[in-house]
Amino acid sequence: MKAKAVLGALILCAIATDGQAEMNQCHQADGTIQFRQEPCPLAEMAPQEPQPRAAAPRPASARAPVAAAATTTPAADAGMKPKAGERVVTVPPAAAVVPAPGPQDDGFVKPTKRKRDVLELAAQFERCRADAPGFAEKSAPIYAAWTRRHAAVLSEYDRLLAAKVRASRRGEASLPMRLCTEEWLRGIEPLTRVPDPRFSTVEKTWQLFMGALMTGDREAALNCLGGRAEARWKERVEAMSDDDLRRIGASIRALKVRWGDDYEKEGVVADTTNRLLGIAFRNVNEEWKITEMGPSPTPALPAQ
Repeated sequence: MKAKAVLGALILCAIATDGQAEMNQCHQADGTIQFRQEPCPLAEMAPQEPQPRAAAPRPASARAPVAAAATTTPAADAGMKPKAGERVVTVPPAAAVVPAPGPQDDGFVKPTKRKRDVLELAAQFERCRADAPGFAEKSAPIYAAWTRRHAAVLSEYDRLLAAKVRASRRGEASLPMRLCTEEWLRGIEPLTRVPDPRFSTVEKTWQLFMGALMTGDREAALNCLGGRAEARWKERVEAMSDDDLRRIGASIRALKVRWGDDYEKEGVVADTTNRLLGIAFRNVNEEWKITEMGPSPTPALPAQ
């Protein structure tokens, strides 16, 4: 019995010794080692690549420029992730291209309608003085006043003015010689005067006119008028008494401008009986003058 126990122990020791001799050392994908009695799989028998060492963290200030400069790849733009081993190339953003200034981008500012009119008259003036015999001497005082009055516009567009005169002398622009007359000079003369600021708007002109009627100032009232209104009122104002002028002024209670541009404006005025009168203003040399005043076809205003 004792001999059987010893024999069993010897058999167990032999089996343990054989098991230890058949243990296999298998390398796992995560870098660990596993011991097995069965042979390692072929995939685990391949030599393991050394794991790259983790780079030391860089300060945030050093990483920021790189992150700011990098842009996405086309794959990222399409919502795809780059494949393993695919080289990712970052492209800096394209710089904005500013077109070079063209030949017309030299600071030239297109003149307004009023400035174009001044330049047109100035070109006609220069043409007449250069090519009409005796016109330069005859027009000297008015020409001097004209150049002083419009010096700013003439200086701003001096090259345009010279080009227009040259084109006219070559027959490429219309500056007719038949205009080089004393009548044309008389029409230009009012445009050489410095404008009166009292007439700078239609409202100011109307207030000045009403004030002149209320005070019986005939000269001031006539200065507010022009064209047919001036001709029609001149005889009436001279024939009326001061009380008549005051009654006219007191009977008008409102002015309403309904339409207008830089040269003409139209509106209506209402009297105390709500009867409407049509009124028109015209801008001459930056002074607004009343040129029409008479019955209006517009229905009367409601009583207030």
